[in-house]
This record gives sequence, structure tokens and C-alpha cells, in this order.
Amino acid sequence: MENNESTESSTKKSSSSKKERVVVVSTVRTPFVKSFGVFEQETALSLSLRVASEVISKTGVQASDIDECIWGVVIPQTKNANLAREIVLFSGLPTTIAGFTLNKACNSSLQTAEIAADRILLGKNKLVLAGGVEVLSDVPIPFSDEARRFLTKMSRARSFKERLSLIGSVNPKWFLPKPPALAEPFTGLTMGEHAEIMTVKNNVSRARQDELAYKSHINAASAIEAGYLKDEIVPVWTGKDKNIFVDKDNMVRADTSIESMAKLKPVFDKRNGTITAANSSPLTDGAAVALLASESYVKEKKLPYLGYIVDTVTVAVDPNDQLLIGPAYAIPKILKRNNLTKDDIDIFEIHEAFAGQVLSCLDSMNNETFCREKLDSSLFGTIPPSKINIQGGAIAIGHPFGATGARLIGNALRILKRKGGKYAVVAVCAAGGMGMAMLLESK
Repeated sequence: MENNESTESSTKKSSSSKKERVVVVSTVRTPFVKSFGVFEQETALSLSLRVASEVISKTGVQASDIDECIWGVVIPQTKNANLAREIVLFSGLPTTIAGFTLNKACNSSLQTAEIAADRILLGKNKLVLAGGVEVLSDVPIPFSDEARRFLTKMSRARSFKERLSLIGSVNPKWFLPKPPALAEPFTGLTMGEHAEIMTVKNNVSRARQDELAYKSHINAASAIEAGYLKDEIVPVWTGKDKNIFVDKDNMVRADTSIESMAKLKPVFDKRNGTITAANSSPLTDGAAVALLASESYVKEKKLPYLGYIVDTVTVAVDPNDQLLIGPAYAIPKILKRNNLTKDDIDIFEIHEAFAGQVLSCLDSMNNETFCREKLDSSLFGTIPPSKINIQGGAIAIGHPFGATGARLIGNALRILKRKGGKYAVVAVCAAGGMGMAMLLESK
């Protein structure tokens, strides 16, 4: 009898935990600004501290209730190797809050949110900071391998004579700065070169790419003008003397035109290419965070909130084929898993690494051969443009690699709330041939 009762109790507990939902209490981000500009005095830690502190203050949660801090950054500084833990310590949060940092390329802060959500669903955590950051203005610039080996030998040399001998072998070229590699390690090609391959394979014209980029800027400018982005942005005092006030994304161009975009030359394939600075996302500095909680915690504390994370999927493809095609796999997959169709979704936020990449994903999902051979399904179909990136995307707003996912979560849920919609899908491509999609539900 005791064993039966124990089993029944365990079953009830398991059943109860399955009913728990993951709530997005709020999201906060800094303005997204052009790298090597107004945030040149900032670091990944300083911007992360700004958003983490703000989301706690904004929601009114007790800092002592936070179980964990999970953060994403793609090009980390060695001085803050575990950035998440440093955020806890430097922000004055209780030192009992653990933190860990991850790198999943442009999927990073979607991944931090997924891990946080999973831990909440497992009953391990009730309240988690899940965010990401990128400050390319403060990336580490290493020396060459030859310089590294020379400096190591110098530090180990035991005599002046030995050091003098080493100095005589020095080549000054060894000490030229070596910027972080932009190429994919596996393929040897840059993201832009891979995007060019995709546009050719999917027959995406330059005109269509420029049109999408134009709409990104116009939609973002309209959203800013209407005040729709104010709730998600925390201002930053910056500069050497902290006397520069930044409260808006600074790369959105309300005055752009398709004609001006058409005049720009291709960046990656200078002879036959179609990808330009105008139809690509710019290098960007910024941070973003989502505060996630169990629904039971939210109800207990009577907290206002944005919505729910319903599900997340990750996909991966051969990088040699179409590196950034991940969303075309992830979007149909997450809808099928949740017995939904594209018509059930009110808002799609599809990350704009390049206009050609977005169009390649959309065209692929509306291609019978792709759906049959790659997705093993019938035709997915066309997503209405009126549902896609209606407040602009990364081409206009910017793309701090580690922070974009968290921005998209907050943006999608706020649009749902304003428009009275129910479901949104966020989809992001990533280096290495990866992609993620997240299904969100409004209150």
C-alpha cells in the first residue's frame, strides 16, 4: 500500500509540474548603437549591468528570489570569462545567485531563455535572468601565434643572455593586431559570402533585398515615432565622463530610400554580388535581458507580465549548403510540434542578418521541393508580409550578436499585447549552420 501511495503521489507531482508555465515577466534592452561609436567607453559587463538592474527595478521582484543568471556573449573578454556571474557580483545582487555564460552565436540569448525556461519547468528554478550582450567596441584584439610564443618564451627565460637571444629573433610583424576572425572555421567563408551563396541558390534579386531593407528602416522608424519601443529600452549615460545620454537606437534611417540603397556597391562579391551595407545588419553594441518566472511565482507575487514561452526548437544543417537557412527548418518544426499552422500565428519575428537570408528562408518555406526533401512535409506556404518584422528588424535596429534573441522575445510579446494577438514565433539563424525558433503566447 505504501508503494502504491508513493507512486500515486509521485504521479500527481509529475502531473502538477507539467501544468506549470514559463512566464516572461518583462524584458529590457539598451539602445542598439553602431559599434565603435557612442558606446566606445562601454563594456559587455557595463551594459549587462544596466539591463539586469533595470529589469529587477522595473518589475519590483525581490532580488533574493532570483535563482540564477544565464547570459550569452559571442566574442567574450577574458577579463570577464564568466560574465553572468560577474553581473551578479558587480550589480550587488545576493552572492548566492549562481551564473553561467554561453556562446551559441546569434542564437545565444534565445538559448539562455530556453535553458531558463527548461529549469523552471523542471521545478529547479522559479525566477531567472536570461540575457545577452555584445560590445564589439570592446572586443579583445589578440597578437599573432608567433608573438604569443615569443612572449611565453621571454617570460620563461632565466638569464639576460637568454632574453637577448630571443629578442634577436623577433619579427616586428608578429605584433601587428589580429582582429577576431569573421570567417566560419569549418567552411573558411564569411557570413556575407554564405549569404551570397544563398541568394544565388534561391534566385533572390538585389531589388527584393533592398526593398526588405527599406521596409525594415521604415517600420522601425514608425515604431519609434509611435513610442512603441520606449517600454523595452533603458537609457544609458555613457562617454568618458558619463555625460552622453543615449535613449534611442541610432542606426534607424527614416529618410532612406530604395533609390539610395540601389547605388551602393556589393561588399562580399564585388563583381556579381547583391549584398551591400544597406541590406545587411550592421555591427552593433547592445545588451538585452528577459526576466522569466514560473506561473505559480507570478500569481503568488501578483506580478504584471508580458506573456508565455510555449516551446523552443533548435535545428542544424550542413554549413556548406545554406549556412543561414535555419529559420526555414525551425519555423515549420515548432508549429508542427504544437499542432499549429502559420495561420494561427499573429506575429513572426525573423532575424535579419541579411535581407537575402530572410528572403531565402521565406522562399524555401514556399517551395514544394524544399519542403518535401528537407522538411519531409507538404508545402508550408507563404507567410503574409503584414505579419513579419512589423516594427523593423536587425537591418535597421542593429544586431548585437548575443543580445538579439532577448530583444525579439520582448518585441514580439509587446506587439501581441498591443494588437490583441495570441501567438508569435521568433526565429533566428546562427553561425555553424544552426537556427532556433521560439513560440510565444500573449497573456
